[in-house]
Amino acid sequence: MNQSSLPPVGVVIVNWNLRDSLRETLLSFRAVDYQDLRIVVSDNASTDGSQEMVRREFPEVRLLAHERGLGYAKAASLALASVVDETRYVFSTTNDVLVAPDMIRLLVEYAEAHPEVGVVGCKIFFHEPADRLWSAGGFFFLGHPWHHGFLRRDGPRYSRVRECTFVTGCGFLLRSEALKKVGFFDERYVFYSEDAELCLRIREAGWRVVYLPTARMWHKTSTTLAKNRPVQLYYSTRNNLHLMDRHPSVGKPLIRAAYLGLVCPAKMLLFLAMGRGANARGIWRGIRDWRLGRFGWYEEHYPD
Repeated sequence: MNQSSLPPVGVVIVNWNLRDSLRETLLSFRAVDYQDLRIVVSDNASTDGSQEMVRREFPEVRLLAHERGLGYAKAASLALASVVDETRYVFSTTNDVLVAPDMIRLLVEYAEAHPEVGVVGCKIFFHEPADRLWSAGGFFFLGHPWHHGFLRRDGPRYSRVRECTFVTGCGFLLRSEALKKVGFFDERYVFYSEDAELCLRIREAGWRVVYLPTARMWHKTSTTLAKNRPVQLYYSTRNNLHLMDRHPSVGKPLIRAAYLGLVCPAKMLLFLAMGRGANARGIWRGIRDWRLGRFGWYEEHYPD
């Protein structure tokens, strides 16, 4: 497909105090082979010079400089809102990725050829080791989200186009028409599960969610919130339970019972056996706040 015939694409990157990693991500997008990219960095009140670096080194990038931390879901949603009306697609991603030069073009060409597709996800490798897969599309098992190919070497089974329950928000192309119909990320989630929940809403509105193996990117894991494992486990547990409440297709009563009665206790016991009681407590707190109907920030409920 001729470049001049391809529509404008927005790129949304959320950042918080990862200046050097953000620079590498932006340099990666600067090398992308696509004629009309409109990049937005949504910065959550970074104090490490990230905003100044973007203004100084990447004048082509639109910067949304927030005065306080908004969480991933809200910061990403504000950035999506800023470009959705001027683009046919928006690629939503994070500040810890590197992308192949042809990635955007391949995603857009596939979406253009398949108007029934609302979300297209990439083949995502770990940054180190770069030959190991991080995600080849997502699915739910016993109520828990999983990634096809996680930690495996690439191979033919991960090189086929696949329809998925969800694809990770580490990097996916969203059809602007679908976003206008279903909305953006659910800001109440703050962090975690907001990508799968958005994919489920788009699926339920009639579009397909597809994994495209020819579109490649690399992910540096454990760069922001994942450094605080108990808080990460709190958000992922609480939000996943709220997601199952909202989407019966992945949260049938027996599935939810398996998640609460098997998956969560097994994880908690494993952490306790490893001497990581704080991690087990994070899971328990997530379950408790789900039962109480709580959303919002961890610190609002557990200021200690």
